[in-house]
Amino acid sequence: MIRWINNSCLLIVSLAVVLSLSGCGRSTINPNSDRVSIRLPDRYLIKAEVADTASEREQGLSGRSSLAADAGMWFVFDQMGRYPFWMIDMNFSIDIIWVDDALRVVEIDRNISPEPGVAPTHLKRYVNQFPARYVLEVPSGTALDHKIKAGDKFVLIS
Repeated sequence: MIRWINNSCLLIVSLAVVLSLSGCGRSTINPNSDRVSIRLPDRYLIKAEVADTASEREQGLSGRSSLAADAGMWFVFDQMGRYPFWMIDMNFSIDIIWVDDALRVVEIDRNISPEPGVAPTHLKRYVNQFPARYVLEVPSGTALDHKIKAGDKFVLIS
C-alpha cells in the first residue's frame, strides 16, 4: 500500500513538472495587449504596437512623422497567407519583415520609401511570396543593422 502511494505521488509530481515546463519558451502574447516586445536573433528588443484588427492593420504607421529606432508595428493576421502592404500616407522609410506562424522570418523587403504625390491606386504594393501570419514594420535599416535574414526566429515577450 505504501509503495503504491509513493508511486502515485511520484507520478503526480512528475506530471505537474512536465505540465508546468511544457509552456516554457513558448512565444505567446496576450491577445488583448496593444503592445509586444519582439526579441530579434541578436537579442535586441523591438517594442511594437500590435495591429490585430482590420482597421488597425489598414491604418498601420500611416500619418506618423517618425518611428523610434527600437519601435515597430506587429501586424497579426488570422491565418497564414499573402498580404499586400503599401506606403500610403507614410513619412519615413521602413523595412517590412514577413514572419510565419512559427515566428520564423520568411521574407524581408528593405528600405521601402514613401511615394509622395503618388495616387493611392498607383502606389507600389509589397506582397510576400511565402505564406506569413505576421508582419513586422521597423525603421529602415533595422534588418541590415541586426543582420535579420530568412529563417531567423523571433521571440515574442508580452
